[in-house]
Amino acid sequence: MGDEPFQPPVEASDALRAVMDAHSRGEIDAALDAVAAIIERWPEYGQARSYLGQTLVTRKRRFADGLAELDRAVEVGGDDPYILFTAGWCREFVANAKAKSRGGAHQPVAQTSAQLYDSARAMLLRAHQSDPDDALVGDIEDMLDVVANATGVPWDESEVTRNAPRAR
Repeated sequence: MGDEPFQPPVEASDALRAVMDAHSRGEIDAALDAVAAIIERWPEYGQARSYLGQTLVTRKRRFADGLAELDRAVEVGGDDPYILFTAGWCREFVANAKAKSRGGAHQPVAQTSAQLYDSARAMLLRAHQSDPDDALVGDIEDMLDVVANATGVPWDESEVTRNAPRAR
């Protein structure tokens, strides 16, 4: 991967906005089909991969597929704090579902709840270090607190080593 993250062309951004619109109308299957087409055309589009992974995890309960797609989003998304945050909170979502054994059937994952909580924590700390905006910082810290409450392992600001601010 180069130094610069993929900058989607306007066509790709517009297509992802249409996916989000379909999602907000409850057309989840159509949104998933459309985002798959976007990723086929622009495989380095981390935000599209992040949407796909998150939706597979939370809406389709295809945990293994969704987490794998989120891993690909992180690979291509560099230090995008939103992609990192999404990958972290989806790991917490899966860990919680496994730990509580609730919510019906889901696609199994190889990791234990403890492993998923550990990777969620690491991903959320990485998001915190990636120069997120103020609103996202609050969301990241809330999720770090959720993971801390679930695991009994607190986190604190000393664990956050901030990257140099990036151009916005």
